Amino acid sequence: MALWLPNRIMQGGLLLCAVAVALTLWMALRQPWLGLGLNPSSDPALIRLVSTHPSGPSRDIAAPAQLIAVGSVILEPDDLVEEPDMFETYEQTIRFLQRQTALSNLLQQPGVNLQLRSDATGQSAVTVNPGRRPFTDLPAAFWVQLLTGAGALLIGMFVLALRPADIATRLFALSGAMVTLAALSAAIYSSRELAIDGSSFRVLSALNHAGSLGFGMAMIALFLVYPRRLVPLRALWIVPAIFVPWLAADILRLTPTQAIGSQLPTLIEMLLIVVAVLVQLIVNRRDPRARAALTWLGLSVIVCAGAFVSLIIAPVLIQSAPVMQQGYAFGFFLLIYAGLSLGVARYRLFDLSEWAFRIGFYTGGTLLLFAIDAALILLLQLQQTTSLGIALLLVGFGYLPLRGLLWSRFIANKSPADHEIFRSVIDVSLANTAAERSIRWRNLLSKLFDPLAIDDIGENIASVGIRDEGVELLLPPVADTPALAIRYPWQGRRLFSTAHQDLARELVRLLRYTEESRHGYERGSTEERNRIARDLHDDVGARLLSGLYKTKIGDTHTVLRDAIADIRTIVSGLSTDQPLLGQVIAALRHEAGERLSAAGIDLNWPVTATDDSEIPLDYRIYRCCVSAIRETVSNVIRHAGARKVDITVNETHGLLHATIVDDGVGIDPTQVSGTPNGYGLRGLIQRVGGVNGTAIIRPSAAGTVIEITIPVVPRHAHDPRAATPSTMASPRV
Repeated sequence: MALWLPNRIMQGGLLLCAVAVALTLWMALRQPWLGLGLNPSSDPALIRLVSTHPSGPSRDIAAPAQLIAVGSVILEPDDLVEEPDMFETYEQTIRFLQRQTALSNLLQQPGVNLQLRSDATGQSAVTVNPGRRPFTDLPAAFWVQLLTGAGALLIGMFVLALRPADIATRLFALSGAMVTLAALSAAIYSSRELAIDGSSFRVLSALNHAGSLGFGMAMIALFLVYPRRLVPLRALWIVPAIFVPWLAADILRLTPTQAIGSQLPTLIEMLLIVVAVLVQLIVNRRDPRARAALTWLGLSVIVCAGAFVSLIIAPVLIQSAPVMQQGYAFGFFLLIYAGLSLGVARYRLFDLSEWAFRIGFYTGGTLLLFAIDAALILLLQLQQTTSLGIALLLVGFGYLPLRGLLWSRFIANKSPADHEIFRSVIDVSLANTAAERSIRWRNLLSKLFDPLAIDDIGENIASVGIRDEGVELLLPPVADTPALAIRYPWQGRRLFSTAHQDLARELVRLLRYTEESRHGYERGSTEERNRIARDLHDDVGARLLSGLYKTKIGDTHTVLRDAIADIRTIVSGLSTDQPLLGQVIAALRHEAGERLSAAGIDLNWPVTATDDSEIPLDYRIYRCCVSAIRETVSNVIRHAGARKVDITVNETHGLLHATIVDDGVGIDPTQVSGTPNGYGLRGLIQRVGGVNGTAIIRPSAAGTVIEITIPVVPRHAHDPRAATPSTMASPRV
C-alpha cells in the first residue's frame, strides 16, 4: 500500500516526467544541425530554403533559394513530411525511411555538400559543417507537443494521487501516460530539421501509434466503468485484445494500407468512446452527480479528441491532406486532460454541466459557422467575404436563439420571477407566528428548488454552502427555522450550482433584513404601548386615585376634569397624524386661558411667529409639551396664590423655549430640594428630561419663574450649529 501513497505517486510522476522531457530534448538536440529553414515547394521535385539561422552553420547562404540535393541525394518534398502515417501505402513509408537514413548518414559527416539554386546566383554548391541544434531553433510545434505530453502525465498522476485505489483514476492516469508517449515521440521526429535515422524514426513512429491507440483503449475502458460500471472488470481485457493485435499488425505492416493500419483503429476507438458515453448517460439519467461528471468528461474527450481526429486522422482516410499541423493538434489532448481532471477528480462537480453546455454550444457554433461558410463557397460559388457574412447572419439569427431555447430546456430551471420571490420573502417575514414563518420558508425553498427532501440538521451552519458534490445545499437558521439541508434538487435531475448558492445566499440575507425590520417595528410598537400604559398609569391613574381621597365635591370635579384632559391629550396624540407645533400652542393657550380665568387669574400669553409653525411633533414630544404647560398652570392655580401669569413660547433652531412667570407667593427652597409636597414639579422635571429637555424652576422677586426647553426638531433639520440640549440635573421637588 505504501506504493500508492499520494506523495509517492506525485514524486514518481514528477520524476518520470522529468526523465521523459529530458530524454525528448536530448534526442531532439543531438541531431546534426545545418540551421536551415525548409518548406516543401509547389514543384514536386524541389524544397524551398526560406531562411537560415543567423548563428547557424549555413548563415552565409543567401535565402530564399531552392535546396536541390544534399550530397548525392536529390531531395523531394516528401522528405519533409511530418508524419509518415500520411502515406497511403507501406511501400511509400519504407522508401521514405530509407531516404531518411541516407540523408541522416550524410548529415553525420564533417562536411555536407549542399546543391542550391537561386535567381541571383543560379545553381551553386556549398559545403557546410553541421553543428548541434540550439534550443532556440526548436519549432513551436515541438514545445506544444512537449507541454502536452508533460501536462497529460502530471495531470494523470495528480488525479491518481487523489484516489489511488479507484479503477477509474488508474485508467485516467494510464491514458495520460499514453498521451505522453504519443506526444513526446512525435515531438522528436516531427520537429526534425531534415532527417533522422530511419530505424530510429520507425521506432518513434511505433511508439506514437502505441500511445495513440493506448489512449483510445484507456478511454474506452474508463467510460465502461465510470461513473457506473457497465461491464465486469475482466471484460475490459476485450478492448486490448482487439486493438493490440491491430497495433502489432500495423507496426509489422501486415494491413492492406496504412490508413487501415493506423488511422482506422483510431477512428473506431473514437466512435466507441462516443457510444460508451451515450450508454453511461442513459444508465445514469437519474443520478445527477454521475450525469454532471459524465457530461463534462464526455464533452472534453469528444470535442478535443474529436477535433484531433477530424483535423488530422479523417482527412487521411479520404486521401486528403490534414487540415492543420499535427504538432499543434496535439494541444487538443492537453485540453482534454485539463477537462478530464475536473470530472474524474470531481472538482466543483456542481458547475460542470453548465460549463459543458457553454463549451459545447460555442464549439458547435464555431463548427457550424465554418460548415455554412464552406458550403456557400463550394455550392453557390460565392466570394469568401460574402459567404462569411451570410454565415454569420445565419448563425447569429438562428443558432444563437436556439442556445436560449436549449438552455431553458436542459440547463436552466423554471423558477418564479424575481418579483414573486421578493413577495414570497416578505410573506415569510410577516407571518403571524414562528410556526407559520417556518412553514412558509420551507414552501418557498420547495418552490424554488423542487428538492426530494428538506431536512433539519443539528449542525452549526454559519452561511449558505454546497456539500456532497452539489447534492446538498446547506442553509443557516433563519425565519424561526433551524439549519436546513436541501437534498437532490429538481427531483434529483440536477445538482446545485454556484448560481443556486448565490440565490440562496441572497434570500437568506433579504429574509434576515426583513426580519430585523419586523423586529424593530415590533419593538417600537411594544415601546409605544408601554409608553401609553405608563402615561395612563402615571397621569390619569394618579389623578383618579387622588380624587378618591377628596372630600369636597369641587376638588373631585377638578381632578376628574384634569384626568379627562389627560385622556384627551393621549387620544389626540395617537389618533391623528403628527400635530403641528402652532396648532398645539394655540390649543394650550385656549385651555390655559379658561382654567386661569375660572381661578380668577389673568393670563398674558402673546402671539408670536411660533404660532404659525408647521413643525410636526411626534407623540412623545407632543405629550411632553402639553403636560409640561398644563402641569405648570395647575401648580400656579393650586399653590402660587397669584393674580397674573405671563407665558411666552418661542421656537428657535429646533428648540421650544417656554417661560412661565407668576406674581404669587414664590417657591419655598425646601420644595426645590425635594419634599413630598412638590410631586407635580418633580414629575415635570422628569418628563421634560425624558425627551432630552430641561426644566429650571427658580424663585423671583415677585413670584416663581419656570423655564422649559424641549427639542422639537432633530439637530440636522435646522441650523447645524444648534446643539441638542442635554438633560440638566434639576432639583427634584
